[in-house]
Amino acid sequence: MQEQSQQQGEDVERMWRLQIEKAEYEAQRAERQYDAVEPENRVVARELERRWNARMEELDVVRAKAREARARQPALTNEELVMAHTLGSDLQAVWNAPTTGARDRKRLLRTLIEDVQLRTEDKHHLVRIVWKGGTTTDREIVRLRGGQLRATSEDTIDLVRKLAVDLDNAQIARTLNRQGRRSGLGRAFTAVAIHSLRQKNQIPGHSHRVAKDPTEGPFTAEEAAERLGVAHTTVVQWLHDGMLAGEQLTPGAPWRIVLSEDTRRRLAGGDAPAGWVTLTVAAQRLGMSKSHVAYLVKTGKLPAMRTKVGKRPCWKIDVSTAERGPQADMFDQKTTVRSGGP
Repeated sequence: MQEQSQQQGEDVERMWRLQIEKAEYEAQRAERQYDAVEPENRVVARELERRWNARMEELDVVRAKAREARARQPALTNEELVMAHTLGSDLQAVWNAPTTGARDRKRLLRTLIEDVQLRTEDKHHLVRIVWKGGTTTDREIVRLRGGQLRATSEDTIDLVRKLAVDLDNAQIARTLNRQGRRSGLGRAFTAVAIHSLRQKNQIPGHSHRVAKDPTEGPFTAEEAAERLGVAHTTVVQWLHDGMLAGEQLTPGAPWRIVLSEDTRRRLAGGDAPAGWVTLTVAAQRLGMSKSHVAYLVKTGKLPAMRTKVGKRPCWKIDVSTAERGPQADMFDQKTTVRSGGP
């Protein structure tokens, strides 16, 4: 059993390693294409930069999925194998244990059931359960008629309970729909449906909390875009690139963004201090690739702010600290680039 578990773990690791290598190759290829384009060809440069950013985002997604897969399949120790054999000899005690929740019982069933066969008749569903080892169990389930509601999943109800602390019904509905969740009837959520779900499960409404500082927030992405004078998509891109800090209660939920005075000054598009240079010039002065300079900006190792050259928005970078030399060890060319430049 231990050898089988180890072999499965190695197969999963090999599969994800190959997918990561493929994603890394595509990202590096997109970066080479971007670096090879002439700066004067702005239309092509913008498209190649977009493709590069997309490949980097895909690489991040693959890496995240690989981490999740590895976490779901930890190697079993000898003690865990002995415990598994012990618990397997008394499944009824495991099933009825007070520490065994509904999700644990579902996972336990998945490990025991080989197949489920269904035949529908006029008033019943005939269900045959095929267990590991070949034993079968037959059951009759009464068919649901029109008007009989199916229950919304427990994990969705738990998420609504969590979101209801800060969000109203409409915001909760949008968040659930963005995650692809559906009600017990298989429908998209609405504010009315969330209100009904909260009443049924005794979930109190949100507290309408007011930001502690109306100047700094926290703000949603839309509110932050309005205060910075940029498009909502620009704020979302900054969040994904790491140029702007923010957090979400769950994927798809409204962003919480704090706009400090320093952040506003850096992103508001004002005039940069004298001596600050564009990304291309910074890369030439430091003898680095533009992608590496962009990484140093995102990690805070090089100060930068958003400004304009003519009507075109761009980033100006302070390379003076790097050129003086005391912090040269911070600018190691071997640092891995995670995403596209500013």
